[in-house]
Amino acid sequence: MSRLTKQADPLQVRASRVEKSSHSQRGSRTLPAWYYRVRTVSFKEDREVHDYDFDEDLSEPEDDKEQERDDVEQSKKEEGCACGLDDPECDGQVDYNDNMGEDESERSYNGSDADYYYELKDKREERKQEKLRERKEKEQQREIEKTKEDEVCAADRCLDTAEKGRETIPVGPLAGQSFRLYCSDHVDYFYSDLYGTKRVDFYHLDVNERNPGDEADALYGDVYLDSNANCNFGPFRPPKRASRKAFKVKSCDDKYELSFQFIGNGYLKLRVSREMVFMKPYDASPPSPPPTAPDVFEFAGILRDWEKEKAERQERMAKARRSPSPRESWFEMNHPMGSWSL
Repeated sequence: MSRLTKQADPLQVRASRVEKSSHSQRGSRTLPAWYYRVRTVSFKEDREVHDYDFDEDLSEPEDDKEQERDDVEQSKKEEGCACGLDDPECDGQVDYNDNMGEDESERSYNGSDADYYYELKDKREERKQEKLRERKEKEQQREIEKTKEDEVCAADRCLDTAEKGRETIPVGPLAGQSFRLYCSDHVDYFYSDLYGTKRVDFYHLDVNERNPGDEADALYGDVYLDSNANCNFGPFRPPKRASRKAFKVKSCDDKYELSFQFIGNGYLKLRVSREMVFMKPYDASPPSPPPTAPDVFEFAGILRDWEKEKAERQERMAKARRSPSPRESWFEMNHPMGSWSL
């Protein structure tokens, strides 16, 4: 009696072919361009991958999502039908969860460098979220600066009205005073997590021999925009009456010209060249300012009210419902000199 030949189950054969095909496709998948670029940089420079290495490939959120969708579509075109069979009834959908564990089901690539790829992918996603947070904080800071600029512009219009009516507004004592500076253009080019307080301070050179508020002798001043851009200026004799006319002073090293407009009532404007704003005194060959930067940066100055600044910071923190940033520490928020060191 002849033995019956055991026929293979066609469903099992198909499942086996699907599994082999899917693993082959997942192993030969073309990875995103950012991965090859970052990996090459790391290998060439023989170092670990840093967060900033991903910045070149990080685009705007919507563009990034669109790129991810394009990568998925391209992957589908390259791989063809997911089941790997020439079956006209196949819809190309394969449920891999039946044959893979939870960790595997989240991965669409299993090449020899898969672990390294997904490690960098997670690191890149963290960097992307960090950049999104920074972008949001930058927009908030720009809104704050624009509001303060509008406040100073309103004071400038009041001065214009007073001058037309032949009214006089005193500048007030400047010695020992500090004005906080605001400029939305500066935020556009310099904002970072460590974005500090911009300010201009006025003082007598020898405070031990002068009385506070005494304007009889010449004044000196310091302008602080960031850790690189800062200079001192003077001596000069400030005007006694507010005016919309420019009051120009040279920096002590005679490199830069500072153009003040003393509006009075605790307000001023300061205009400086972009060369001063982008100065890098500690670089042997400092780069040129970007061509898109304005030729002149205008800063709106408001006489500092320490208690008011403290209240504003606390209000912003309450609205944001987040932990204090490094520049909003307990010392920064509560000590009267907390912002001075920034």
